[in-house]
Amino acid sequence: MTRLPLRASSVAAALIGALCATGVAAPASASPGGRVSHGGGPSAGQVAASKETVAEREQQVEHAAAALQRGQAKFQRLSDAAEGIVEAYDEAEAKLATAQRAATTAEGVLAIADAQVAKGQRSVAHFARAAYESGGLSSIEAVLSPGGTRALVGRVAALDAISLSQHRTLSRLDAASIYQGVVARQAEGVADQARQAATAAAQAKTAAETSVAAQQQLLTSLHRRKAHLATLLSDAQATASKLESERLAALAAPPAPSASAPPSSGSSPYAGETGDLSDTISAATGAAAVQEAEAQIGKPYVWGGAGPDNFDCSGLVMWSYDQVGVHLQHWTGFQWEEGAHVAVANLRPGDLLFFAYNTSDPNTIHHVGMYIGNGEMVQAPETGENVEITSDARPDFIGAIRPYQQ
Repeated sequence: MTRLPLRASSVAAALIGALCATGVAAPASASPGGRVSHGGGPSAGQVAASKETVAEREQQVEHAAAALQRGQAKFQRLSDAAEGIVEAYDEAEAKLATAQRAATTAEGVLAIADAQVAKGQRSVAHFARAAYESGGLSSIEAVLSPGGTRALVGRVAALDAISLSQHRTLSRLDAASIYQGVVARQAEGVADQARQAATAAAQAKTAAETSVAAQQQLLTSLHRRKAHLATLLSDAQATASKLESERLAALAAPPAPSASAPPSSGSSPYAGETGDLSDTISAATGAAAVQEAEAQIGKPYVWGGAGPDNFDCSGLVMWSYDQVGVHLQHWTGFQWEEGAHVAVANLRPGDLLFFAYNTSDPNTIHHVGMYIGNGEMVQAPETGENVEITSDARPDFIGAIRPYQQ
């Protein structure tokens, strides 16, 4: 079995630019129409523009890092404040429980006071009824009553005793009534204050927890943005370095005529090439990989995504074949070398279709899809789109491979 060697130059010069659509503008050198006559290299303006992009990305990353630092500081302040508020809430809840126990005790005391008031009221009512029924004790009656003066003295003493008892009863009634009111007001006041404090503490606790949660979400968003910008910066740096290297190489090469529009798929020297297919996967394995890929339809394209929730183009191919036991690497440049080349006329489901900026140069491959039959392929297109089925008819088609069996 003869396998095509890996292109060393592509590994060094196109690790980023040859990945599926990255979300950053493709290198200007990828389009033949944008090349200068010096060997087809990028222009000085293109190199300068790529360096300017690097500078912009660096500034964006710095701003994102500063925003993240500010967000972390605010999160710490909110967390510290929330901790104190939660402690205050716990204190208020404890005081409310104490106040509720005190109110329960006060209710018992109040019941005793109520009983004393009721008892006093009954005693007063008894004296009032007795006085009404007897009509009172006049002085003439006392003198003319049987027994004379001695009986009179006895009756006066009895009246004094009765009067003293009435006075004491009335005093106890007054005291019990006053105590009753004081206890009732104190119990209700304490319980009301405790309820208000607990309500305010609960509201403050909820507000603090909400603020902390919102800040945590902001921090997560800032982390993601910084990571995304760092990725874009790395991509821009790689692109700028690649363009500069290509320009230097082009300036050193003999002049060549400018190319026109990108060649069609029919003019690709790789589109009709057929490799040794004896060591490639079976039709059943290819069909199974297609099923895995189609099951991901609708999931978003994410640069560098390798499943199961999001994918880039080579990530979708790698993940789908991995599910059926065929292990490919996560880069179109490597995947181009991980199978035997198949002629378009011999395509079958599961074969990989590659697309390049220059269909005469595999070093410019930038996208891969999986053939599913009937002129269609399943692919992860580009940033902002989802895994989908599309036509495989594209002018930038360079060739197809059938993965080796492993």
